[in-house]
Amino acid sequence: MKKIEFDELQQSRRNQYGYQSFILLAMLIMIDSVLYGMGFIWMKHPTNTFIILLVGFTYFISRCIWGDALVGPKESPKRMTAKTIGIAIFAVAIAILTMGYLVSYRNMAPSTDNDGSAMTVVCGIMWAVIGVVYLIKRVRGNKTEQ
Repeated sequence: MKKIEFDELQQSRRNQYGYQSFILLAMLIMIDSVLYGMGFIWMKHPTNTFIILLVGFTYFISRCIWGDALVGPKESPKRMTAKTIGIAIFAVAIAILTMGYLVSYRNMAPSTDNDGSAMTVVCGIMWAVIGVVYLIKRVRGNKTEQ
């Protein structure tokens, strides 16, 4: 796998954003634990932790996009976009194949818990936020170039 090289400013920003997202994750998990101890359960255990992780990942990726620290200087944005689309299509195909295998060969039905639909909504919101940040950054970058 080719190593993407970042310049010093990008490395510094990525380290800063990583630290900020780690602190955010720690605070959110602590708040969730306090709320759980007080008897307020907003979602079952593995799902709430996963949603908290998605919030932290979304923050990190959005900050990296906004601070020009997501793509190295040698990597073209068009190539990065093509890679991202290819990976997303591959992930969706694997998810569909896995679900089809589980439903047809194991006679297992998809979960009827509300957690599954909540995860779908949270993942959709995460990708929408990342997409909006990317579009705003591109539009803003194009206006400054003109």
